[in-house]
Amino acid sequence: MRLNHVDLQVSDIDAAREFFETFFGLRCTYQREGQIALLEDEGGFSLGVSNLFGSPPPVYPPDFHVGFVLERASQVREIYDRLKTAGIAMKHELREGGGNLFFQCLAPDSITVEVRAPSPRSQD
Repeated sequence: MRLNHVDLQVSDIDAAREFFETFFGLRCTYQREGQIALLEDEGGFSLGVSNLFGSPPPVYPPDFHVGFVLERASQVREIYDRLKTAGIAMKHELREGGGNLFFQCLAPDSITVEVRAPSPRSQD
């Protein structure tokens, strides 16, 4: 058994889809206008962003986040720089901890997204 998808409840399907496509390389495999979009990564994992009933998005718990793991710290820095240049809000700036280089940014609807990779020191 393997986990194959997660669905996030959002207020704006297009904004969420564009965020994950633009900054994280996910590609949209299905969209029903204003209700749901399914995005997929190269490994086959699917991320849904939906609002099937027009409800306000939930308030996610403070520690809730979506995480992306990269192979190299340089990739983390590259995504961090692209997000900062685009004016995306950061919840936690780029830093090292627990053997990782990581940061957390805010996707549409203030959903926390974490990006990490082994820090250069832990790769030695």
